[in-house]
Amino acid sequence: MALVAGQITASTTAALIHQTDADGCTIRISADIGSGQHVYIGPLGVTTANGFIVHGQNILTITLPPAAAVYAVTASGTCIVSKLVSD
Repeated sequence: MALVAGQITASTTAALIHQTDADGCTIRISADIGSGQHVYIGPLGVTTANGFIVHGQNILTITLPPAAAVYAVTASGTCIVSKLVSD
């Protein structure tokens, strides 16, 4: 099992957090969110209207199926989204 860590900057345009391979993976996501900001995650096309809210400094664990991807978007400004992936 390999571990992969990384960060992306989420903004008002959806940004790819992680794309799985043929085996899928478990991913842990945390967002460094300022006061009053939110980050929303979901599949390609995620928006603030249809995304899942990740509150600041909470850690969300997701099991992704093979060939899946998860994206992040903010309503305004930017925030750092950290990931820890186990394949």
